[in-house]
Amino acid sequence: MRKTTKLFTTLAMTVALGASLAACSSPEENSSAACDSYAKLVGSVAEVKTSLTSASSVSDIQAARDKVKTSYADLQKSLDKVSGDRKEAFDAAVKDFDKAVSDVDKNLTVPQAKEALADDVAKIEAAQTELNKDLTC
Repeated sequence: MRKTTKLFTTLAMTVALGASLAACSSPEENSSAACDSYAKLVGSVAEVKTSLTSASSVSDIQAARDKVKTSYADLQKSLDKVSGDRKEAFDAAVKDFDKAVSDVDKNLTVPQAKEALADDVAKIEAAQTELNKDLTC
C-alpha cells in the first residue's frame, strides 16, 4: 500500500512538473520548436529518399517509415502549441473588446464610442491575422 502511495505521489509530481514546464514556454519558443520539428521532418523524408536503395531490407523501409511518423507526430504536437498560443491571444483580444464595450460611457456619441474602441478592434484584427497565419520558419 505504501509503495502504491509513493508511486502515485511521484507520478502526480512528474505530471505537475511537466505541466509547469509546458506552461512556461513562450509563443516564440513554441514557434521555434515547431520550426525545428518541421526541419527534422524534412530531414527524415530526405533520408528516406537517399537511404532506401534496392539493397534495403523490409526492416530498413519500416525503420525509415517509423522515423518519418515520429518526426510528423513531433511536428503535430509543436503545431498544436503554436495554434494554442494564437487561439489564446485571440480569446484574450475578444475578452478585452467585450470588457471595453461594456465599459463604454453611455453618454458618448457613436463616433466617440467608436474612437474609444479603436485600439481594442485593432487588437482583435491583429490576433485574427496571427490565428490565420501559416507557420513560417
